[in-house]
Amino acid sequence: MDFLMQLLTGLAERLQESQWSVVLIVAGAVFMLSFAMMLLFDDFFDPVRARFKDQINTDTLATLDSDVLLEKLHKHSNVFLPSNIPLLQRTTIRLHYAGFHGKNSLLRYYAIRMLLMISLPLLVLVVSVFIFSMDSQTALQLALIAIVFGYISPSFILDKLIANRQKTIRRAFPDALDLLVVCSEAGLSLDAALQKVATEINLSQPELADELNIVIAETRAGIDRHKALQRLVERTGVEEIKGLVSALSQSMRFGTNIVETLKVYSEDLRDRRTQAAEAIAAKIGTKLIFPLAVCLLPAFLMVVMIPALLIFKNMGSMR
Repeated sequence: MDFLMQLLTGLAERLQESQWSVVLIVAGAVFMLSFAMMLLFDDFFDPVRARFKDQINTDTLATLDSDVLLEKLHKHSNVFLPSNIPLLQRTTIRLHYAGFHGKNSLLRYYAIRMLLMISLPLLVLVVSVFIFSMDSQTALQLALIAIVFGYISPSFILDKLIANRQKTIRRAFPDALDLLVVCSEAGLSLDAALQKVATEINLSQPELADELNIVIAETRAGIDRHKALQRLVERTGVEEIKGLVSALSQSMRFGTNIVETLKVYSEDLRDRRTQAAEAIAAKIGTKLIFPLAVCLLPAFLMVVMIPALLIFKNMGSMR
């Protein structure tokens, strides 16, 4: 790092060479950031993947991906991927929770982290030395902060994506379960009812519809229904879906009526949803204490006290 700072300082003594060095380093940093964003959002802008997403499994789509860039990343995967197997398993589960089911998601995640850890410090060094004219020690400290930020930010963003996706699925699940009960009572089988529910909620709740479509595709491919439902739990991590899968597994194991199982679980889930709403409503009064004390009470005191103070002031001046 000291060698790099001395090199940049030596180049700064010559104006033309320093300008070209700044242009090259900034261009490299921008290229690495663009490369990382392209890896991150490749699934969203691929028209083929968007067209066939509802028809086949995303794992199958991942096997059809013949991008040259991904092939190069696979060749150098030992540079990006850590050797800690439990860490890789936990990261894979988190990626599934966030909705990234492709087999290349893990490699892309660590490649983005590595690129951010390289490009952000370079960009910070260039900006701090050539634009703000900071000393080498301060620039080095900022570069270290940029490295830490590049290491932490992908994990932080992934946690936010997981929380938002699980929240969306959790809110959509009770209505989908009620629709599943109606379809089952109408005489449809469990697979046909899941297909009907996925079709009906595709526009309003696409995340849950995609997960149900994956379950249907797996069962049609010959995977056991119980295993397909267990994989649904592993992909989402939502407790409500885990409870439903456990209830359905017990119903299929002991041969009880699946419709009655769905009705009982739907009623129980509706009661828990009502209790959760009542608990949130009971906390409103406590949460309003702070804004009332900070915002409303000073305004109320001003409205009450200022006229009285003005009256006393006028009475004093009349004497």
